[in-house]
Amino acid sequence: MEVEIISKEAIKPSKPTPSHSKLHKLSCLDQLSPSIYVPVLLFYRAPMTPHDRVSLSSQLKSSLSETLTHYYPFAGKVIKDGVHIDCEDEGALFLEARAKNNLIDILTLPKLEALSMLFPDNLQWKSSKNSSVLAVQVCYFDCGGLSIGICISRKIADACTIFTFLNDWATYARKTGKNGLPSICPLFNTALSIFPPSDQIVLPELEFTTSNAVTRRYVLHSTKISELKATIVSNSKVLENPTRVEAVTSAIYKSIIQANKIRSLGLVRTYMLAQTVNMRPKMVPSLPGNTIGNIVWYFPVMIIDNDDISLETLATQMRESFLCDVARNVGEKGWLLTSGTLYTKWFGWGSPIWVRTAEYPYKNSVIMMDSKDGEGIEAWVTLDEEIMYVFESDEELLKFASLNPNINDNTQS
Repeated sequence: MEVEIISKEAIKPSKPTPSHSKLHKLSCLDQLSPSIYVPVLLFYRAPMTPHDRVSLSSQLKSSLSETLTHYYPFAGKVIKDGVHIDCEDEGALFLEARAKNNLIDILTLPKLEALSMLFPDNLQWKSSKNSSVLAVQVCYFDCGGLSIGICISRKIADACTIFTFLNDWATYARKTGKNGLPSICPLFNTALSIFPPSDQIVLPELEFTTSNAVTRRYVLHSTKISELKATIVSNSKVLENPTRVEAVTSAIYKSIIQANKIRSLGLVRTYMLAQTVNMRPKMVPSLPGNTIGNIVWYFPVMIIDNDDISLETLATQMRESFLCDVARNVGEKGWLLTSGTLYTKWFGWGSPIWVRTAEYPYKNSVIMMDSKDGEGIEAWVTLDEEIMYVFESDEELLKFASLNPNINDNTQS
């Protein structure tokens, strides 16, 4: 795929950030989060003419500027100390590009490594220290379709925050040029009263291993997930109604453990799954969905030696772990799992036909996302190359999961 950058600028908030908000203090959970850019890519099949693109460009820039007035830290810069965001209105990086391809060529046989050019400045998963919090790239395809790629610092945004921001930006985009701009109200209050930062000790950020990592994309349709849940229920004496995430995670975790046992010749004896859970609805009292920041925690499922790794046992352990105390540490053998709900984002030209992330460079990780219908799941699995060689041949997993299918052949089309 050939991509040409045609413009690059900084989009600043439509109104200056007040002087008392020029330095945004991060919460203790933000401090723990890694300073890397999290990438999200949205594809649209909207038929755009060259004239339409000019109007679209103006619409996206002006609506982003309005949105950044409310999300003022997103127009700032991550300070190296890992404790603050500099909110001097330097602006979000905004690029426009042209791809000399048709969208159908990309969606027919997705090549994960080839899509890196659709992200701004190739920032995906790279360090965001002393850099802009937010970067955006809009890419126009020859067929009239387009993609919107964003990279946002994990220092201030978990999955819920990212999609809340995208929804608010889309809301402004629909209202641009019309009377009565929408009222959005992101809450930047976690450091003040909920998770106060540590000013005395700089907490170490989470770090993950990057060497020899490869990523594979799997899609589990809703019918296959139903079959997987039925299998778990029929063999379990205690778990009556596993969730989609519990069912899919147990299947992937089991295959990862088996692949590790085969490649390590039994030398690896301890495995730990660290489930990432959005804590907003779980807290007492619960937090609104528009509470901005990192409000997630990690719940462990530990497997030792010859423990039972049946689907029903793993799913039950996931449920029990979530109901018990939270995990305090993520070990070297942990698998980070993020389940993000993909909301419909109406910028004014229909909903996206595919929402995805980028190849993940950190091994022993799984990123899970809803399919477009909200019932299927797309899982991006990143493992050591030798472990992946065994994992991707697991016939039991392949009964339920399709490896990198055509986008138009699954529930995301």
